[in-house]
Amino acid sequence: MPLPAGPVVGTCGFAYPEWRGRFYPPELGPGEWLGFYAQVFEALELDGTFYRPPEPAQVAVWAEALPDRFAVAAKVPRAITHEARLHGEPAAGMLRAFARALEPLGDRLLAVVLQLPPSLDAGEGRDRLERLLGDRPDGLPVVVEVRHRSWDRPWLQRLLAATGAGLVAAERPGEAPWPAVPPGGVRYLRLLGDRRGTPVIGRPVRDRAAELDRWAALLATAPRADGPASARPAAAFANNRFEGAAFDTAAALRRRLGQPAPAPRELWPAPPLPGLEP
Repeated sequence: MPLPAGPVVGTCGFAYPEWRGRFYPPELGPGEWLGFYAQVFEALELDGTFYRPPEPAQVAVWAEALPDRFAVAAKVPRAITHEARLHGEPAAGMLRAFARALEPLGDRLLAVVLQLPPSLDAGEGRDRLERLLGDRPDGLPVVVEVRHRSWDRPWLQRLLAATGAGLVAAERPGEAPWPAVPPGGVRYLRLLGDRRGTPVIGRPVRDRAAELDRWAALLATAPRADGPASARPAAAFANNRFEGAAFDTAAALRRRLGQPAPAPRELWPAPPLPGLEP
């Protein structure tokens, strides 16, 4: 099945205990959270894969919980980006193993996110990145998030285009967005907050309306992926620190794009009538 036409919007991660009772029904067990999430959003960035590569059996469980038309992105394990620092066969071998583990997702796989460490500058990483992208498994969709200013050069766009990879646009409060949106428009957006801040669930604590307006306008101009099954939609994912709760930010962005944004509580099971509790 093809991916949703997009732009698709979701959150960075879904398995947050603090979402229970605010996003997830209180009585819902963690094993049912992903299925509930997929009733509200049609895209998800798996954040936990950065810390621990998943087993294929776990990915198969996720795939079983998801509808056919759903977009999944997954962060590449830090063992590749931060420990091996993209270098040589160790990094390439781990990327192949990661791709195999994600195979149960099938056509739902939107991209794997290669988030480079802030300490990896272009001088050290340029050749390594080009080699890793060239050696990756056939058909593996990759987007790259660079975090050292030395990467912000015109040649980066050419390198990614030549290897068939995409560029991540990241919005971090207090920083000017960079690298610049490529000529083809924003294709993969991460709305990120300050990692030093404490996320607040249940109410907005930062006014990011202007940023959401800007990104919605850019996402709205992205080509839709309603052609061949290989086409991939533009995507945006929010974390808990951007405004206060990732699911609120994602819903606000969907509304700006003219997309449905059901309130999670409207999907909660109705409580039993008094006297009829099991």
